[in-house]
Amino acid sequence: MEQEKREKRQRRRGDKRSRQKRKAKQNQVDNQKGASSLLPKPRVGTYQSNLPPVAVKKVVEPEDVCVLCSKPIGVIASALSCPQGGYAHFDCVLEKLSDERTLTEAQKISYIGRGTFAVVESGADGSFTFLERIAWENPQAFDAMKKYVEANKS
Repeated sequence: MEQEKREKRQRRRGDKRSRQKRKAKQNQVDNQKGASSLLPKPRVGTYQSNLPPVAVKKVVEPEDVCVLCSKPIGVIASALSCPQGGYAHFDCVLEKLSDERTLTEAQKISYIGRGTFAVVESGADGSFTFLERIAWENPQAFDAMKKYVEANKS
C-alpha cells in the first residue's frame, strides 16, 4: 500500500517537471518564430534613448584666500565665513579662538555645529560641560556662502 502511494507521488512529480520543461521549450520556439509579433522584442544590453543627454553642471571651486592666514582655500565647503567678511580655513578659525582665550589643560575649544564653537571642560569621569559658547558664523552668512557656491556652478 505504502509502495503504491510513493510511486503515484513520483509519477506526479515527474509529470509536472516534464510539463514545465516542454512548456519552456515551446516558449523558446515561439519566440524564435516570432509568434507574438505584436509585442516589441526585448532589447539585450544598455538602454539607448533618442533624447539628447542632459547637461550636468560642473561645480568649480571658487579660488578664495583665507582672511586669517592669506593662503588659498582648496575646498570651500570646509571653510567658514568670517564676521569681518571673507572666508577662512576651519583650522585657522580654531587656532585664532584658542589664541584669544587662556585655557586650562582640561579645557579645549570644540565645534558644536551651525557656525558655533564652545569652550569645553572635560571631567575626570569622561563627562564634559560647556563653559562658553562662541558664535562665529551667523545663519545669514551661511546662506550667503551657499548662494556664492551655487553661483560658481557652470
